[in-house]
Amino acid sequence: METDAHVFVVWAHRGASSIFGPASNPVMLNGGLLCFKTEDKARTKRDQLNARSSNGHVRYSVRPIRVQMERPDGFADSGSAMPHYAVPPARRPLPGLAAARFV
Repeated sequence: METDAHVFVVWAHRGASSIFGPASNPVMLNGGLLCFKTEDKARTKRDQLNARSSNGHVRYSVRPIRVQMERPDGFADSGSAMPHYAVPPARRPLPGLAAARFV
């Protein structure tokens, strides 16, 4: 099981000539990082953002970020086939869900 992965995040860099001074931050979109699975897609978006930037105070770049997936607590490294759930499966249906039909 692979626990390491990379995503490519678009970063905004503000120049020293800005009235707010120099800074670098990841670009946020709808409350989340603007990130891509492939570097090509991230570079395409970076190029679009750089083309839209009319002043020389902001430029965009792409940085790879390593993402490490964590195993749930108690997960055995010995290859145990028994999964551990965050919420144990219910033994009986919850009230109101017995008649609900999921499509």
